[in-house]
Amino acid sequence: MPPWITRSSTIAYAARPFLEVSREEILLPSGRVIPDFHRIWMSDYAILCAESDDGRILLARIYKHGVKDTTLIFPGGCIGENEDPLEAAKRELLEETGYTAREWRVMAKSVVHSNYGCGHAHFIHAKGLTKTQDAAVDDTEELSVEFHSRAELRALMERGEIVILDCLAMIGVMGL
Repeated sequence: MPPWITRSSTIAYAARPFLEVSREEILLPSGRVIPDFHRIWMSDYAILCAESDDGRILLARIYKHGVKDTTLIFPGGCIGENEDPLEAAKRELLEETGYTAREWRVMAKSVVHSNYGCGHAHFIHAKGLTKTQDAAVDDTEELSVEFHSRAELRALMERGEIVILDCLAMIGVMGL
């Protein structure tokens, strides 16, 4: 299928490195023009499934304002400009939880939202955890670390304790 053509783009809201919204004029293959299609720029981020040697999965219990509730998440965070996704994952695991891992594997990369963009999620698997320091989180990331068996993850999801889409996607990516 032929791609859509962007005829013009204007920034409607700029708040990088967090968010930028653009209004585009799009020409469809049919010849129809969409005068106000919106695109959203957001930083790429890493999300990781961190697994102990005995197969338990590290999750963080944290308040997320978008959810307006406390939820369980897989650790992760923004990838800095020119930062390698794997290095970002290593940094985020250490900052958020105080753990490092012996083995690392990039599992997948996905577009966050098919219509608006919203950056890429990099799904990473870390194995062989070692607690090396206290977490170094800021006042917007008060969290507690929990370990759960693979078998418990589906029940946590069904009970509504894991509700964020990228965390649900991680369960699928990892075949948990």
